[in-house]
Amino acid sequence: MKLQRRQLGNWPKLSWLARISDSQVSVLHGRRVECSDDWVFEGTWAGSFKQAEFDRSVAAIVGTGLRVRDSKVTFVCSTSPLDRLFYVERCGEFLVSNSLACLLAASRLRLDPAFAYSKTLSRMLVDHRHTPKTLATVEGEEIHVLIHEQLTCDFSGKEVKTTLREPYGSSIPDFATFEDYRQFLRTTMLAIRDNLEDSQRRFPITPVATISKGYDSPASMVVAEPLGIQTALTISRVGIFYQHDDSGTEIAKTLGSQVTSVKSKVSHYRDYPLVWAGLGQYFDLNMTMFDYSHDLTLLTVGTHGDVVWQKGLTEEFVATHHFLDRGGDTSGCGLTEWRLHKGVFLACIPCLGAVKLDCLRLINGSSSMDPWRVGGKYDRPIPRRIVEQRGIDREAFGNRKMATLPGCRMFYPSDPDQLRDLNVFLCQHGQRLPRRFGFLRAPIHILRTKLGRHVSRSQLPNLEDLFFVWANNRVASGSYELPN
Repeated sequence: MKLQRRQLGNWPKLSWLARISDSQVSVLHGRRVECSDDWVFEGTWAGSFKQAEFDRSVAAIVGTGLRVRDSKVTFVCSTSPLDRLFYVERCGEFLVSNSLACLLAASRLRLDPAFAYSKTLSRMLVDHRHTPKTLATVEGEEIHVLIHEQLTCDFSGKEVKTTLREPYGSSIPDFATFEDYRQFLRTTMLAIRDNLEDSQRRFPITPVATISKGYDSPASMVVAEPLGIQTALTISRVGIFYQHDDSGTEIAKTLGSQVTSVKSKVSHYRDYPLVWAGLGQYFDLNMTMFDYSHDLTLLTVGTHGDVVWQKGLTEEFVATHHFLDRGGDTSGCGLTEWRLHKGVFLACIPCLGAVKLDCLRLINGSSSMDPWRVGGKYDRPIPRRIVEQRGIDREAFGNRKMATLPGCRMFYPSDPDQLRDLNVFLCQHGQRLPRRFGFLRAPIHILRTKLGRHVSRSQLPNLEDLFFVWANNRVASGSYELPN
């Protein structure tokens, strides 16, 4: 098969769309996507950049891409669930993209406002074995969703043969001890560093960390130190309704990084359509408060540490769940469209090696981890050992569960044009935004939500599915103009 590429300067930096027909792969992509004669990729992986073997067994992938080999095309997703691919077969063509909005624009398919998109995607993300992984359209055709897996399309016959697989486990050894696991993490980070620093890359990527006072982001930042992180992002939440400060400033300084700190306020949230286009939910708006000044940013996050380093380390979980299963938590998974526009790659550190969750469970339960147990419900010996052995004081992190998610549901885009457009869209579908109460809307929302647990009519409406449709429609029409 032949690969043809065309860069579009008006597209988001990291978006790409593959159109396959008549033994030819045509790819449209943004201006910061890396590419060669037989592959296209946005991100990095734990392996040689020059050889581009990301479609074969590698320990970690951050981002998405495709590789052409003879009559086969393989599409790859991240090691973590924070990125997704979308694909559909329509009118004799096979279309694949790392952006749902882009796929909608190219296929001319329309989302159905009556379909529960946010709920359906959330089920896929919290239960990896959930099937089918499809989204409905007005035209009746289904859009397939790819999470964590690889899709190989074989065009050698009269009909396209597709194969799905999870390719990451075979390249990851079993961990007998904590030292084995820690060495694997270091080796993987060094491989990613070499990939990022390869002279054949056209576009430099700057590693940046997130940091808080919890377990997961400090441990992730320590693990990612071989990348040469010079900047960390942290959120402090203080005030009448946010009675704690989750800032990891002192930890980051101890690790030798400068810190950018912001205060969590409703007025600081931005990019509503881009975040809602991911899941229709508000949880990940906190990441929009920062200015990402680098052209491309590799952002290390501790998302999923609650499973890999605590919840998942029980015999019952390992026996019945996939390591990607997170209960009802989808934080971080709503940034799939946002990051393409901002030039951000989400490196989920706890997911590295997490396919060996059974090994981590045995390590966690061994007597060698006893010095790093603190007892109680918030006890994570593995990340505690990682951080304390780096010289961070025990009292500086992981003492009580805190969160930096928005404290209330967000209904009002900060841009007046977006707000007017959203209101019109909701009215067309028999809904409306809740009443506004000026600066009191956050506390009133919290009060009404609490009352809603006891008095159903007090609960605010759930508009996430419609937010998802509106956002993707807006992004598709505004960001993905197709060439003639």
